[in-house]
Amino acid sequence: MLRRIDDDAEFLNRIMFSDETNFHLSGIVNSHNVLIWGSENTNEYLEIQRDSPKVNVWCGIMYGRVIGSFFFTEKTLTSVIHVDVLENFVSPHLEELQPHVFLQHNGAPLHWGTIVSSS
Repeated sequence: MLRRIDDDAEFLNRIMFSDETNFHLSGIVNSHNVLIWGSENTNEYLEIQRDSPKVNVWCGIMYGRVIGSFFFTEKTLTSVIHVDVLENFVSPHLEELQPHVFLQHNGAPLHWGTIVSSS
C-alpha cells in the first residue's frame, strides 16, 4: 500500500470508504460499535421494543464527494441486498470515475458472501 501511494500521489483520493448501519425507531443501538460520550451513565437498563421498525442506510465517502446516502427498509441486511445496493445505486454514481476507483469493505459477513465477491 505504501509503495502504491509513493508511486501514485492520487491513489488515496480514489478509495471509496463505505459502510451501512440501521436506525431503530425505538432508539436501540448496537453497543458493540456505538460509543456515546457524555456525563450521564449510559449503562443503565431501559425497556425497549423488540424488533422495532428501522431503516438501513448505506453511504460512501471519497475525496471530494459523498456517494449516497441510500435508504432501504429490509429487516436484515444480507449479501444479496448488499449486491443490489452496489449494482443499482452505487455503480451508476461511479461510472464516470471508472476504472480508477477502489471500493473498501470492512469485515462484515454480508460484504464477503459468494454473490458479492463474484459481482
